[in-house]
Amino acid sequence: MERASDVEKVLMNEIDNQNGVYLYLEGNAWCAYERSAYYLASLRVPVVLKKEVVGEGYDVVLLKAFFAVDDMCLPLAPKTELKKVADNNLQFQVHQNIEGFPEWKASQLSKLPA
Repeated sequence: MERASDVEKVLMNEIDNQNGVYLYLEGNAWCAYERSAYYLASLRVPVVLKKEVVGEGYDVVLLKAFFAVDDMCLPLAPKTELKKVADNNLQFQVHQNIEGFPEWKASQLSKLPA
């Protein structure tokens, strides 16, 4: 994520995200942040997790999940539905409630290198 507008878009999508997976194309990988990253991991989509520190006045630590473009297959997971397609982003709806994001994020951040 490079621009402030990208950070704002991600934060707006994720702040009250209850059942969506927002994927963003970054280079040769699909990336999800925060709750979307959690939902992907909960759906057993094989992802790599890392911390992403956003500077430029934000100083926000986001949890990022990503996987190679070549590893994308549909359906993303059995309980998801593709809702939006654009050149550099996708949105899926998750058809189940997934709880426990704050605890999961804290646990993952403590395991990942700074």
